[in-house]
Amino acid sequence: MLPYMPSTGGMCSAFPPYRALEKLRCHSFPHWPVRASSATAMQIRTLAVFGITGQTGHALVNAAAVRGWAVRGFARPESATPRGPAAPIIVRGYFTDSTRVVEAVAGADAVCCVIGPRAPYTEVFCAAATAAIVQAMRQVGSRRLVCQTGAMVGPGNRTPAFEWFCRSFARRRPAVAQDRLEQEGLIRECGLDWTLVKPPRLTNGPARHAVKAGCALRVGLLSSISRADIAEFMLDAIEGAQYVCARVFVRG
Repeated sequence: MLPYMPSTGGMCSAFPPYRALEKLRCHSFPHWPVRASSATAMQIRTLAVFGITGQTGHALVNAAAVRGWAVRGFARPESATPRGPAAPIIVRGYFTDSTRVVEAVAGADAVCCVIGPRAPYTEVFCAAATAAIVQAMRQVGSRRLVCQTGAMVGPGNRTPAFEWFCRSFARRRPAVAQDRLEQEGLIRECGLDWTLVKPPRLTNGPARHAVKAGCALRVGLLSSISRADIAEFMLDAIEGAQYVCARVFVRG
């Protein structure tokens, strides 16, 4: 697999059960993804980020600031304010408060969702939170959604060892695994211009700028990628209109 490079785009899907369905969707609905021109991509300047207080959210804010984006984040009232040189606007609220979620996405040219459960995995919220985000985007007319889930979610090109690990986790944490499956299913059916980004293990190392990405990319138990590289990849996907209507596996 060649290293990821921004390209002229186009939809891809590595999974036969989804390939025909996604192709049908994108050909059946004329309002569905059409690749933006470079000029259009350069005009995108406002990014809404859900999961902004997490480590991946911090990386995304910093990467977006370097590229000249104005960032608006959504965070629970009790969450800490993101640290770093960037100063995003923070909308405080809960996903059950639709007014606050709408406020977070209003006027955004694109939305990035990097929410996720943390150990000990007692909170199960991703599907419900994503449903609130999608509903808010529909309400304000925002269309571009890039969501990070994980290489452990749903079908994938996993090595046998990694597949065993994923099945073991699903047995130990069935509610968390099911929640992530429902989150991906909701996004695939949302009618927006979506991309699902599926990394393996995340690290806090620096960006290496050598991301491998693809709908059929093989990932293993020892595969990893830095949060800094994930942030850059998600922004590239937005600015270049990459991988619309696709589940994309990434690794360093």
